[in-house]
Amino acid sequence: MTTQANEWHKTACNLCFVNCGLKVQLGGPENREIIKVKGDDEHPVSEGYICNKAARLNYYQSNPNRLLHPMRRKPDGSYEQVDWNTAIFEVASKLKVVKETHGGERILYYGGGSQGNHLGGVYGASLRKALGVRYKASALSQEKTGLAWVFSRMVGGMFHPEADHAEVLMFAGKNPFMSNGIDKARLLLKKIKKDPKRKLIVLDPRRTETADYADIHLAVTPGRDAWCVAAIIAHMVQNNMLPMDWLKEHTTGYEKVIAHFKDISVDEYAVFSGIEPALLKEAAMVIAEAKSFALEEDLGVQMAPHSTLVTYLNFLTFLLTGNYGKKGTAAMVAQFIDVIATDYLPVDDEGKELSRRTMPVTGAPIVSGLFAGNFMAEEILNDHPERPRALIVESSNPVHSLAEAPKLREAIRSLEFSVVIDIAMTETAMECDYVLPAATQYEKWEATFFPRNFPNNFFHLRAPVIAPVASVLTEPEIHSRIMDELEVVKPSDLSILKFAAKGGIFTYTLAFLLQLTRKPKLAGVIAYVLYRTLGPSLPKGQESTAVIWGISQIYAKKRVKQLARTGLKGFSAGTKLYKKIMNASSGTVIGISNYEDSFTDIPHPDNKIQLVIGELLEELNELKSMQPLIKTNQNFPFSLVAGSRRAYTANCAIRDPNWAKGKNVTALTIHPEDADKHNIPEGAQVILSTEVGQAEAQVAFDDRMHLGTISVPNGQGMHFMDEHGEPVPTGIYINELTSAKHRDKFIGTPLHKFVPANIKLANSA
Repeated sequence: MTTQANEWHKTACNLCFVNCGLKVQLGGPENREIIKVKGDDEHPVSEGYICNKAARLNYYQSNPNRLLHPMRRKPDGSYEQVDWNTAIFEVASKLKVVKETHGGERILYYGGGSQGNHLGGVYGASLRKALGVRYKASALSQEKTGLAWVFSRMVGGMFHPEADHAEVLMFAGKNPFMSNGIDKARLLLKKIKKDPKRKLIVLDPRRTETADYADIHLAVTPGRDAWCVAAIIAHMVQNNMLPMDWLKEHTTGYEKVIAHFKDISVDEYAVFSGIEPALLKEAAMVIAEAKSFALEEDLGVQMAPHSTLVTYLNFLTFLLTGNYGKKGTAAMVAQFIDVIATDYLPVDDEGKELSRRTMPVTGAPIVSGLFAGNFMAEEILNDHPERPRALIVESSNPVHSLAEAPKLREAIRSLEFSVVIDIAMTETAMECDYVLPAATQYEKWEATFFPRNFPNNFFHLRAPVIAPVASVLTEPEIHSRIMDELEVVKPSDLSILKFAAKGGIFTYTLAFLLQLTRKPKLAGVIAYVLYRTLGPSLPKGQESTAVIWGISQIYAKKRVKQLARTGLKGFSAGTKLYKKIMNASSGTVIGISNYEDSFTDIPHPDNKIQLVIGELLEELNELKSMQPLIKTNQNFPFSLVAGSRRAYTANCAIRDPNWAKGKNVTALTIHPEDADKHNIPEGAQVILSTEVGQAEAQVAFDDRMHLGTISVPNGQGMHFMDEHGEPVPTGIYINELTSAKHRDKFIGTPLHKFVPANIKLANSA
């Protein structure tokens, strides 16, 4: 790959799931650094918009601690460099031993496609199938499985809140001004603020930067979101504000659901949640009277007490008011691939699931094919015959992101085998037997499957902008080499397809379909098959895009009507879509949905929304006890928000502490009144303690904080090698302080946004 000075290269941002289109200029030694970044005006979704974080992507690309060679752990805990042939052979051999001794189901898989890094995850699916891996977790099972479960139960698919067109928009536990997570976030906030016909409601304990734009800020008491949202619905129910004809036409179970809100004391629930009853009732009226209402929620409620119940109540807020399947509400989307699978299961007469997959040792729930990550240490650290014996981690860092990191480190070290595929020696990699270095997201063909756009369903496959490092491999190549060693597929089964690929894509298509009919087991390792057969026929460096051809065929069969609206029809529609994607450097529309699809694509027999989730209605009734799920106490008087989003926080993608230079970037924030009450001066060093650990931090005042609440930023505490090669953490390692026991009782997601904690001066007795 050659580059010229001042040449702009199209790509995308990898720091949130919106993945705005970018143009970058390169410089530095061998043009390997990103020196300038701007928005891509030709990107169909972001249209040139970027936030402040994207401008600093070189801290990701040019990480001084980058891993450049395969590493093998020695008996004394140190690491030694090995060559790729040795690493692949030994990793494959050790995985094979575990499979043959204990069964492939005893191998756990964590990750498989990090933010903006999804092609590798698709190929990882082939490896899992080849090994017989049954249990997988990822960052999504830390955050979004509650959302996915409610999606599945109610509408059986993923939908898109039309924030851009909603007359009334509500953010629950979401601060897009800082965290983004919606298209052109800050522009949208400004647009709503300027439009007298539109209103913004924000549900958040803190007066966030987004709340500054709100017409109504519901500053809920931490941990009591459920009472607040339940009261909003109850006020609408008790004052006959719901569109009963619409509910009768498009939903089932509405009478049963409504009945649960008729005897709720709105005033009592409002006061208990920390909201003035009049303000809560105003919010309810604004929602009920809106011509269109959309709601976006995020980790502020998805990692808080009653998280899955709150998600359900949020959904009821717009579904009970008829805000679905019309402009400015919520509409079903046709994503290129379902990142969060929907796994709707039959229910009984009470609207409760009849069955659920669970983990063999702890009984942890499995939702959308993912087990709750915070059960992982418990699954491993025991003598149960079905306990995990090996771990594969790809593009993820569970030791840093899961609760009770010390226990997880112990668990990984107790395994018979472990391997990490990543670009750096992460906290997880430091505990594993082998570490395999991968190319960065800007050194390979890459894609993101997250975007949920409507009506134009969008997908962006992006070419590498920086030449790959010779000593590292892409994830597809790593997975495929391990598969080669495992000898899962006979060479003769591949040779036919390799030969067909030489005859062109049409010949290959016919041969591929015929071979799948003759050898149906190949479907389970389809990504690997495509990589080893169609891949070599593609231009050098594009081999990994072979799987995009395969996904295009699946999409063409599954989304016939949406694809047809783009002009692609018939037997060759999938191949035409593949070519369209390959030729669209700024991304392209892969399907066009409409509002009618939002109902016809509901997989329930009657195409109606199923409002009843029996398990959550029971939990709703438990709110009447007026007892918080998690309480602060004398020993731990504060509610800690373990991982707040700030201007320069970025999960684990950026490890260089220079990324987050500035005032109070790593500080613990507290309201000045709370600080005065506890005799904590601004700038003081304090000991932050929870029931499982403690850490030292510097204090910064923030009068936006809710009283009784403190927070520390996410994306901190990662080990960065100093000039002496010693790992030095920057900021607080949050999950040394969080408890794995504090998790949602239905889905198992962690309750990181409400951690009972205490602080005291570091120099006090």
